Amino acid sequence: MILYGEADRRVFCCPKQNAGPERIMPRWVQNRGKNVYRKRYGTLKNWYREYTKLGGSMNREEIKKFYEENMYGVWREGEKVTYELLGPDTVPENEEKKPFFFEVRGGELVRVNIEANGRKASFVFHAFLPGEKRDGGSDHKSGSEASVPGSVTGSGASRTGTPVKNPNGSPFIVCMHPIFPVDYALSMGYALLVTDTREIASDDINRKGAFYDLYPYTDDPADQTGVLMAWAWGASKVLDAVIGDGCTSVDHGRQTGGLAGHFGLDPDAAMVTGVSRWGKATAVCGAFDRRFRMSIPACSGARGLALYNYFSEGKTYDLSAIGGPKEYTYTKNEPLDCLQSDAERGWFNDRFLEYKEPSQIPIDQENLLILAMDKDRYTFVIAACMSEDWVNAPSMWECYKKADEAYRAAGLADRLVAHFHREGHAVLEEDMALLIEYFNHMHYGMESKTPLESLKTTVFAGQE
Repeated sequence: MILYGEADRRVFCCPKQNAGPERIMPRWVQNRGKNVYRKRYGTLKNWYREYTKLGGSMNREEIKKFYEENMYGVWREGEKVTYELLGPDTVPENEEKKPFFFEVRGGELVRVNIEANGRKASFVFHAFLPGEKRDGGSDHKSGSEASVPGSVTGSGASRTGTPVKNPNGSPFIVCMHPIFPVDYALSMGYALLVTDTREIASDDINRKGAFYDLYPYTDDPADQTGVLMAWAWGASKVLDAVIGDGCTSVDHGRQTGGLAGHFGLDPDAAMVTGVSRWGKATAVCGAFDRRFRMSIPACSGARGLALYNYFSEGKTYDLSAIGGPKEYTYTKNEPLDCLQSDAERGWFNDRFLEYKEPSQIPIDQENLLILAMDKDRYTFVIAACMSEDWVNAPSMWECYKKADEAYRAAGLADRLVAHFHREGHAVLEEDMALLIEYFNHMHYGMESKTPLESLKTTVFAGQE
């Protein structure tokens, strides 16, 4: 099978055979879900089986186009980006007023300014750097200078890691909201750049925020971008500011390079993460911005990395291997009509609202993972196995397996891994320890004590 070289533009939905130089694209995808092939094959499953026998494929651009036209909306890039250093966040961490759950506090404040189509917009993110003092001050040291050993406890077992020492600067994670294991990440030499996505795009149907200031949402499909794609765009603009390609900084009247030089960051070691709805946006970001070295979608659920047509409700699983019950029965999973409700339909474009049944959607969510596939990129999928049945972790495992077929066929099985922890709708410290160890091994060549195969399976394996 060819997936690189000439075929680097080609992605196989379920690769079994080499399709050769010709490209077989189903007419029902070309016709945006008119289901012409259903008359012949009856069901999506039967069609998919026959399609696979033919070695059917869609190239990357066609899959991206499908997602843009039928689900997430238009991906935007190429704007003029500048940034301003605003200094440390001076809001006292111990002030009596409790912040909004996803409100960011502390770190160094950076304003990202974006210009496009004669319009201007901006948003602020918080940079937490290795060696940063917890009172809000910062030493601005590189990862090699600021790293100190750290340990973390997860699932009852203590883990100790080795901090990364990289002369090119600290690896960093763009977080779409605050995450819990901040101190552990910093102790391991990793920086965190944390956004408040409410400034980028409001989490509703009002289409407010920096993204929509630049790209107003209209009735024209070419102007329609959902909130998930807008949040992914926000992470991409943070990366623009770090890398500095075509980006300038306004720093006391001086033009400087990207943030990588100022904060001691390695622009070649960028990651992105988010949980739940932001996990969906993270999966989208990993698919559309290939500059991120690793994407870390967590607990993303329906229209993230859960398959459309795999439901776990009513099914019983043995979770005792991870400290859960011997028999755990899943209750209701999130259905399509919930995603199309007023509370969530803002995440998508108008075309997505036309689907009445999941079976009408011609490609499934493993394609987000396949779009992220590359010999120099990694994806670390996180999910929780219990107490969030709505998110449907077994379906995310099925999605992972389908994508893994493509990765294995391309000889890239070690670029896609997963960790499904027992419980917690979050990136936990045990997740952070594992993903840092994995990235250090894959990207920096550091020794890993965790066998790769333990990140290629979950408690759901063999319980399908």
